Amino acid sequence: MFIYPKVLNRKELKKIAKYSCDEQVKDAYLKYLTNYSFEEFAQYCEDNEGENLEDLLFKFTDLQLEKYKPNSLIWISHVMVNFMIYFNVNLDYGNCYDAYASALQLTVFSCAMKMVMDKIPFEEVSLPDYSKDSFRRFFDKCPDFRFNLNNDSTLAYKSFNNDFGFSSEEFYQKIKIFFESEGFI
Repeated sequence: MFIYPKVLNRKELKKIAKYSCDEQVKDAYLKYLTNYSFEEFAQYCEDNEGENLEDLLFKFTDLQLEKYKPNSLIWISHVMVNFMIYFNVNLDYGNCYDAYASALQLTVFSCAMKMVMDKIPFEEVSLPDYSKDSFRRFFDKCPDFRFNLNNDSTLAYKSFNNDFGFSSEEFYQKIKIFFESEGFI
């Protein structure tokens, strides 16, 4: 359906290198936002000069969703990309709880999409590799992070205010098995 992060070709990289803007803007784009337009992001940063770059990253990704009809396939793809961006930005900026919450939300949403796309019951859905890798990276960077997986899984599930065809308890049990197998709990 989509690839994150999008790999840029040489021509795109040269264009970014020649663009007249702050190097931090270029670096942030290349690290987190390659799925979106560089020119739009650079202009957005210029229009909001003086704002914290971390905040600009989140606001910019949220604005991208407004371009599409809610619940359309392209909108759903962007929601998933945004959760990946939120995770990476939060982890890099040391916002452990927000990174953890983003990874849980991405996992709930990804499992639901897998059920719909593959027309399979929740029991047959495996945790996405990207989610597994995110949690591994998370616990490598935040090894002493304290959490309540049951409550946090429920919050991630309920944050969508949607019936995905599986319960928050079923999600918790699935993620708990993975956390136990990795030694996170």
